[in-house]
Amino acid sequence: VRQYLTIDEELQIHQQFHNTWRSNNQVMWSGMQREYAQAWADKHGMATLTTAMGPLMAPDHPLCSRRQKSSGEWSKYIKSASAIFAWHISRGERVIVLSPPPPERFHPSGKTNYQAIEEPILKRKRDGDTRLRLEMVHPMVEGAEDFIYQIWPVDQTNTWIERFGTRPSKARCWRSVK
Repeated sequence: VRQYLTIDEELQIHQQFHNTWRSNNQVMWSGMQREYAQAWADKHGMATLTTAMGPLMAPDHPLCSRRQKSSGEWSKYIKSASAIFAWHISRGERVIVLSPPPPERFHPSGKTNYQAIEEPILKRKRDGDTRLRLEMVHPMVEGAEDFIYQIWPVDQTNTWIERFGTRPSKARCWRSVK
């Protein structure tokens, strides 16, 4: 984080989360449009990274540094904010992850922000404790928009498959990730 953020930026992000944080009320997402994930989170009164960052991600707000950064610098800022977001979440008991349904829930490269940055932080053990649960929702499947099942530390994907079956894998057009 510190290689991409100034100390002031890191403190500002922590302070923003501290001011608005509601434990166990966060949503992460992968494999769908940000706007779709945001709409799901808003409907359920939950917070995505964008929600939690508030004015720090609103381009017209004076606290947002997007205009002062190149696109590469902004990307690194967001990746760092994602890591801090995951760290704050990891202190709770649960987080909802939105994704396409099994069998292909995540990008095959494993290089999305969720897979490469957030999930490893969420899964790290705190003093031998694995209290945090990762719970999955597949809102793009009609009738399953609110069906929640655990994927970690206990993988209960079978509850999804028993209820909804496996979805035929269409030729997904995954976006390119670095």
